[in-house]
Amino acid sequence: MRILYATLFLVLSFSLSVTAQNIEKKIYSSIDLYEGMDEGFYSNSNFGVKNPIYSAYPVTGMIRHNRVDGLFLGYQEEKMDWNSSSFFDIENVDLHGLIGYSFAQNELQYTVGAEKSIGNHRKWMLIGGELHKTTATEDYWRSGIYENSITSFASGFDFHDYYKADGYGFYTLLRPMRYLELGASYNFDVFSSLEAATDFSLVSRYSSFRVNPAIDPEMNQASQQSVALGATLNPNGISKFSSISTTVSAKAEIADLKGSGNDFMYNRYQVEAKSFFRLDRSTLLKWRIMAGSITGTAPEFKNFALGGLGSLRALGYKSLNGNQMLLSNFEIEFGRSSTHKKGWPDLSSTYLSLFLDSGTSNVNVQNYTAKNPIEIFDVSILQLSHNAGIGLGLGMMKFELAKPIAGAQGHTSFWIRFNPTF
Repeated sequence: MRILYATLFLVLSFSLSVTAQNIEKKIYSSIDLYEGMDEGFYSNSNFGVKNPIYSAYPVTGMIRHNRVDGLFLGYQEEKMDWNSSSFFDIENVDLHGLIGYSFAQNELQYTVGAEKSIGNHRKWMLIGGELHKTTATEDYWRSGIYENSITSFASGFDFHDYYKADGYGFYTLLRPMRYLELGASYNFDVFSSLEAATDFSLVSRYSSFRVNPAIDPEMNQASQQSVALGATLNPNGISKFSSISTTVSAKAEIADLKGSGNDFMYNRYQVEAKSFFRLDRSTLLKWRIMAGSITGTAPEFKNFALGGLGSLRALGYKSLNGNQMLLSNFEIEFGRSSTHKKGWPDLSSTYLSLFLDSGTSNVNVQNYTAKNPIEIFDVSILQLSHNAGIGLGLGMMKFELAKPIAGAQGHTSFWIRFNPTF
C-alpha cells in the first residue's frame, strides 16, 4: 500500500510540475536554464515566488504532504497570472483559488479570489482580492512546495514550518514598463499555531519529523493587519541577447499600524539581488545576495532564520536566527553548449557546480525601537559563516555535498535536491 501511495503521489506531483512549467513559459520569454519539480512555481522575480506581493498570501500547493496536513488533496487555480480570461463575458476577469482536504487535520481548506487585468494592447495593471483559510509557511524560498512534499512523504524529512492563516486581502500590481513591476496589498489575518499531526513516511525507519513550532513562544494566535509593498527590477530575468542578467526585488511588510489593534507591531524589510554571468557557452556564474531587517517586535515565525537546505547548506536547520539577516550564495556551473539558447549554456541535463554559501542572522536590540531599518543594520563580515561544496546535476535531480570552512560551525552535509538552490 505504501508503494501504491508513493507512485500516485509522484505521478500527480510531476504532472502538476510539467503543467506549471508550460504555463510559465507562455508568460515569460526568459531563458530556462534548469529543470525542477517546482520550476513553474518559482520565477525570476526572486524570493521563490512570482513577485514580492504573492507571499503576502498563503503560499501553498494543491497536492502536498507535510507533518501538519499529512496528505492534502485539492484543486487550485493560480493568482497573479495576468490572464486574458473572461468570466460570464466580463472581459479580463479571472477567478483563482484552492479547495482541498487535509487528512491529518480532518478539515477542508480553501482560498478563493478574483482579479481583473487592465490594458488593451499591453496589460499594465492587475487588481484582485482573496479570502483564505489554509495552512501556510514562510519557508517556501528554502525548497519548493512539491519538492518538500516528496522528501516529507518518502523519507520523513520536512524542511518547512507551518501555521494557519485565516483572513483576506486586496492587491494591485503595476507594470509601467517592461523592466519594472510594482505591487501593494492590504491584508488582515488571524495566524494560529499548528501541531504536527502525522509522522507517516514511506521509509519510516529514517524519519526525522520535528515538532512544528508555535507562531511565538508567548501566544498561539495573533490578529494582524498589514500593508505589503514590493518592487522588482527586470522581472523577466535572463534575456536571450545578453551575457549578464540581474534581477532585484524588494518587499516590505508594514504591520506597525497605529489603531490597528495588532498583537505585534513591526515592519519587516527584505531585498534580494540575483545575477547570472555567462562566461562562455558552457559556463555560468551565479550570485544571490539577500538582506533583511525587522523593526519593532515581530512574532517568532516572522524572524529571519538561516541554515540548512536552500541557505547555508552545511549548517544546522535554522541554526542562525534573529531580526536581521545577510546571505550570499555563489555558484559556478559547468554544463554543455546550447545552439537554441542564444549562447547561454544548457544546464538542464548534466552539469557540475562549485558553490560558496556565506551568511548570518542575529538579534540587534536596536531594531526593537528603531524606525529606519538601514541606519541600524549592523552585520559585520567577520560574523559570516561560510560553507563550500560541490554539486552534480542530473536533469531534475541534483546532488550536493557541503562542508563548513574558515572555522565555521556546522558539519559536512549531503543533499538531494529536486530544484535549483536559486
